[in-house]
Amino acid sequence: MTLGVLPQKNNRYALRILGSCGEFTSEELLRLSELTARFGSGRITATSRGTVELNGVAESELKAAIEAVQAAKLRLGGTGATVRAVVACKGTDCRKGMFDVHTLACKLDEEFYGIDVPKKFKIGVFGCPNSLGKAMAQDVGIMPSFTETGKFEIYIGGLLGNRPVQGKRIPVPLQEDRLVDAIKYILDIYKANGIYPQRLRAVLDNKTELWQEINCYFESLAK
Repeated sequence: MTLGVLPQKNNRYALRILGSCGEFTSEELLRLSELTARFGSGRITATSRGTVELNGVAESELKAAIEAVQAAKLRLGGTGATVRAVVACKGTDCRKGMFDVHTLACKLDEEFYGIDVPKKFKIGVFGCPNSLGKAMAQDVGIMPSFTETGKFEIYIGGLLGNRPVQGKRIPVPLQEDRLVDAIKYILDIYKANGIYPQRLRAVLDNKTELWQEINCYFESLAK
């Protein structure tokens, strides 16, 4: 199945469209409206990761719909055993946001989106302590440090779904310029030790020594 295509009921399909870490321009929304009127049910659903889904595409029109999405210069994806679209809160514009959340999220999305992994891998960037629960629900959640101004707390191994687990806080806040290296390290651990359909948390809990390895690596990044 093409990435970004999700089977629905009654032999219909949804096409998942990615914006810019949750943001869409007015022009992109107009194109989406035209596409769902042409191929879908006339409805667009917003997802929890800031993507949208064009619903109700018939199997007989699926190929043409995919080609039309691509011709409209919209990004189809966000499914499969890959790093998913990076999610961001509205901290760039929200009065409680403590830094430019959207810029950091887009930087991480450009670096990591679409990388193949054993199952799926979710990264989230959040702008203030009000989003602590959301940060703890990601494979990697990032938010401002409670204790060190200008640094970031990292939560690892969070899960939602039918067996929700809170991500663990790594007790070493990092500077922003260290975050890419930190996530690369975690992804390398996941790819080296994970087997489909394991999520990151299952890999870390099955090999508990990996938690200590992550802590030690973060300490080296913080020096």
